[in-house]
Amino acid sequence: MGKHSRRKPSYLPKVAAGAAPLALLLAGPATALAAQTDPAIPLGSSVPLPLDHQREGSLDRGVGVSGEGDATVLRGFLNSTERNVYSKDLGDAKVVADVRRSVRESVETRDGVTVRPDKVGALAAAKTAEAVTQGQRNTVKLDRYGSVVAGNETKLERTGERLTEAALDPRTGTPSLISQDGRGLGASEGTYHSVRPLPGYGVINETEQHAGGELDRALRLDGGFSGDLGGALEAGRSSGHAVDLGEYAAVGTTSAQHGNGRFKGVLPLDVGSGGGFGQEHALGGSVGPANGLVTTEQAADLAHHGAALTGSGANTISGDLGIVDVAQVHGTTTTSVRGLLPTADPAQAGHVTQSGTLDLTVFGQPTHTGVTAGALPLELKQS
Repeated sequence: MGKHSRRKPSYLPKVAAGAAPLALLLAGPATALAAQTDPAIPLGSSVPLPLDHQREGSLDRGVGVSGEGDATVLRGFLNSTERNVYSKDLGDAKVVADVRRSVRESVETRDGVTVRPDKVGALAAAKTAEAVTQGQRNTVKLDRYGSVVAGNETKLERTGERLTEAALDPRTGTPSLISQDGRGLGASEGTYHSVRPLPGYGVINETEQHAGGELDRALRLDGGFSGDLGGALEAGRSSGHAVDLGEYAAVGTTSAQHGNGRFKGVLPLDVGSGGGFGQEHALGGSVGPANGLVTTEQAADLAHHGAALTGSGANTISGDLGIVDVAQVHGTTTTSVRGLLPTADPAQAGHVTQSGTLDLTVFGQPTHTGVTAGALPLELKQS
């Protein structure tokens, strides 16, 4: 842990996995742009408004063929990026609009014929992945003062996978057929806003939403018949807010929620389904050399398979409090529960576990203590 005079902006707790990172909204080497000036861009019906326009782009593509065993594999990809930066000096103010777009696509196909004493067959398979991203960052800067920044990013993704294989066992004359297919789709959107009236002072807000789903099916014929169909849906959101007072103090908070639902059916007759939910919250800050952070996390999952119903859940609370180079304390407590119904075993019907840890560091000397208690059956141990 460094001196508070070198404090990084870590007072803003990290947004949960899946959130749009600030790097995606703000990153990019502006020095790599080739500058040019557009003659004029009309501003309503008045005089044209000249803007400085910087543009860069890239196009990368490739294709290759290789042999892997009895199959011929074809792989190809296409990556395209574009960036446009529009800027204008208005006295002591400068306005900048940074627009980015990217498209990525990859394809892999696999075809082959197998001739062996135990198998004669043909295989055809393919995998595809596509992603389109667009983001924009608008900035207004004032000389000797601060800046206002607003950014957003949208991303769409699609994946696909299929496989078909037909074969015959010459020894027994038994045919077989396998057919599999899977599709996935996802979308996310993130925003970023900051107002800094003076360098090192300001307010930051960040949000993200995402949703996605997938669907898979499989069919098998090998003297009998079997097949399955499964799918899942998932959605979530997260946000972060912070107030920065330079080297004096800072405070930030984040929250995130996510949920999912899933199902799977197996022929002739076997069906299962389930769902889950989770959320995380964090609040942290610093005042001079003192710092603190409190986080909470809750998760629950419920699954149904045949006549059985299983469930689990957990709640975790943790906290940190300290003074730079003097003392730091960290504590965590977790309560978890799981169960299965119907059952004749009380140990499987329900089990609750409570655990806690405490870590203390004073002038570089650490100490640790922890305990875990559970029932049923009753248990107690150090951790």
